[in-house]
Amino acid sequence: MATVNVISANLPILRELCDRIGQLELAQRVGVSRRTIARLEKAEVADPGVDLMTRIGSELGVTLPILTERALQAVTLALPEDVCTLLASPEGPKTLEAMIRAARHPR
Repeated sequence: MATVNVISANLPILRELCDRIGQLELAQRVGVSRRTIARLEKAEVADPGVDLMTRIGSELGVTLPILTERALQAVTLALPEDVCTLLASPEGPKTLEAMIRAARHPR
């Protein structure tokens, strides 16, 4: 799947998971127009740039690879409280990325 299509698929899911943040609020937080966010979600931006995607990922609490490399699927999952706390911490995105890497390449 092309990067623009992954971004298009992932942005609405991540906005929903991030306290249901709207396109306008996300746009204001990262310094672009709401139309830019809408165009990203429609896969109408061929090259959104690493800087913008990094700012969006930061606002949504995910790393650039999580936002851009693989399509996400929202699931409800019961996790121990300490794991939820860790994932919600500033180290959460890196921890999640490490968990995904480990799941892809089991020993």
